[in-house]
Parts: sequence; C-alpha cells; structure tokens
Amino acid sequence: MIHIFSHNDLDGQSCGMLCRLAYGEESVKVTYCSHDTINPRVSHFLDEHKDNEHTLYITDIAVNDDVAKKIETYFVAGHSIHLIDHHATAFHLNSYNWAKVIDKSNDGKLTSATSLLYEHLIEKGVLNDRGALKEYVELVRQYDTWEWFENDNIDAKRLNDLFYLLPPGEFENKIQVRLQNDPNFAFNDIETAILTMEEDRRNAYIRRKQRQMVETWHEYSTKESKGRYRIGIVHAENHQSELGNELNRNNPHLDLIVLINIGTKRVGFRTIHDQVNVSLFAKQYGGGGHPKASGGTLTKEGFEHFVTPAFEIWPRKQDAHDNSQNTKVNPHGTFYMNHDKEVTSIHLQKDNEWKILHKKDWMKEVFPTFEKAEIYVKRHYNSWLMEDEEYNKLQIKH
Repeated sequence: MIHIFSHNDLDGQSCGMLCRLAYGEESVKVTYCSHDTINPRVSHFLDEHKDNEHTLYITDIAVNDDVAKKIETYFVAGHSIHLIDHHATAFHLNSYNWAKVIDKSNDGKLTSATSLLYEHLIEKGVLNDRGALKEYVELVRQYDTWEWFENDNIDAKRLNDLFYLLPPGEFENKIQVRLQNDPNFAFNDIETAILTMEEDRRNAYIRRKQRQMVETWHEYSTKESKGRYRIGIVHAENHQSELGNELNRNNPHLDLIVLINIGTKRVGFRTIHDQVNVSLFAKQYGGGGHPKASGGTLTKEGFEHFVTPAFEIWPRKQDAHDNSQNTKVNPHGTFYMNHDKEVTSIHLQKDNEWKILHKKDWMKEVFPTFEKAEIYVKRHYNSWLMEDEEYNKLQIKH
C-alpha cells in the first residue's frame, strides 16, 4: 500500500494525483495536510504501521525534527520512505537518506514538489513522460514558482484558480481523467467561462484592496541580516497570491506586502524584489516558504507587529489617473501630497537627472530616472500624485 501525506494546495494535491496515476487508485491512500496538521498525522501513521509493509511518501511539506527522527527509525527498520520537497526551509532534511529537498533542477529552473515527484516516478518506471500529464506538471511548476508571471503563462494561473473554484475532490476527479486520456492539457468551454468570470471578480477585489492597504516601516532581524523594510499591510481573506503580486507590482516602492486573514489566523508575505527574502522574514513569526512568497500562522507577536500598528494608519490615496496637467515624467515638475498636506515635487535637471523638492527644500540626492525619484517620494513621504484640481490651486497660491 502507498500512503502519501501532502500539502493541501495545488502543488501538494497534484502529487496525490501523480501517485494514483502511477500506482492505481486502489493502491494509494492520500492524506492532505496543512503545516499545522502534518506532524501529528505522520507521527500517528508511524505509530500505527510499525510492523506493516507500506511505502510512505511525504510531498510539498516538511516535518519537524522530532518526527524526522521517528521517520529515520522507521526507515532504518527497512521501510520504504520518500520525502520530496522544494522549500529552502527544509534543506536540513537532506541529511537523511529518505529526504530529497531540491529547489532548482540541473538546468537552473525552480522546482515544485509535483515536478520532483514526476521525475522520481518516471525514474522508477511507473509513469510515462507524455502528453497532457507532462504539460500539466509544467503548469503546476510554473504557478508554484511564479514563473508563470514572468512567462505570461495565464493557463498556469487559471489552473490554480480552477483548483480553488471547484468543490473539494471534483478538481482531482475531472483533471485525473484528462491526464490519463488526453494528448494535450486544455480547459473545456465551461471551465473557461467560469475562469473568465472569476478573473473579473478578482480584479475588482484587488482594486478595492489597493485602496485599503496601509504602509509603514518595519524593523527586522534575522541570522543573516537586520534592517528595516517599507511594508504594505492589508486584510486579505481571498486571492492572497494574486493580490500580493499585484500590490507589489503596483507599489514598487514597498519591499514586501503583508496579507492578514484574521478569520483563519493566517499571514502571508509577498515580494517581487530579489534582495528581499520573505521566507527568512516569515521565519521570525514561525512561518516559511519561498524567497518571494511565504506565510504562516498569525501569532500574537505577528498580530502586535502588523495588525495593531496598521489600525492607526490611514491608507495612502491612489495616484490621480486622468490628469492632463500634473502628469508623471513632467520636466516642469510632478507634484505629490500626503495626509499631512506636505507637498513634494520631482523636477528634471539639465544633466537629465531628477531632483526632489520637499516642503520647499531641495534634496541633495539626485536620481537617474523619474521612476526612482517617485519610488523615494512614496517610500519616505507616503505621498500620491495630486489631482489636477489640487495642482491648479497650488499654482494659483504661488
């Protein structure tokens, strides 16, 4: 009998499907877990099956040190065990012969648990490298590593959307049949219509959350480094990955986005900056994950660091969208304002560099592009692009 314990997201549940396709429905028992349930469930399994012949897979999720020691005893006794993961926070488990934690393949591509398990099962000769299944594995890998965004692979994002839109179990039942029989992976007409409606609804949700997000400075300290980040904080009960990505893209002056879900007591961290590693940031609060996408349980400490201070902060207003006079990259000056009514403007200099005038004082620093100057203004003054009406009043006053 094959027992697989896997994470309860798209990557984790795809591992369950791969095992069923490889070994047959009747020979596989799958248990999907969260980070809170994986350790007690695996520990209970080891206690119950000490004398039985079973193959154990643990995929897309790590176990703690105590459970790892129990697994080692189980492994030394002659049982077949495979832990397959791709999160850097689980690298320490590679000290065990039964663990394989790899975040990058030999060709430099980021891995997912699904892609690693797929290769493992092909090597064992129980799966064929073929058709719809091969394409599906690549879509899961690209979504889980966020390569889909860089590659503009909308099908990868849509696959994850469908995973959460369909009732529990229905996604696996529909997709698994498709992976067995079809030469190529594709969405049917009904799924396409559902996904289009969901995208419209999500885009409206993201626009609303952008208006609600607050921004502040946050001191951090890890074993690797310490300093402070400019962070955005928003309550996000849905679409955390897409929301985090869009908020980062629309606010490049922020180092990372903190997504709070009070109802589930979860917190997520997202960044688009290579110099920011949110997996290390998340470890301060008992979480973990990828360098650009991590999360964990919202602890009391996390609540005090993110929820309490955010309550006192007003969201930064959105930049004016329909200006004809106070426009960005205006060589005569682009004007910004914040909640304290402080006026800041960006001006082009003769040497094609940009300077900032804040409250009638010129900054000494110059910027090579308008975009870098604007990032500084939003980052340090919490300002937004003035509406033409405010801009004209300012010009009349002066």
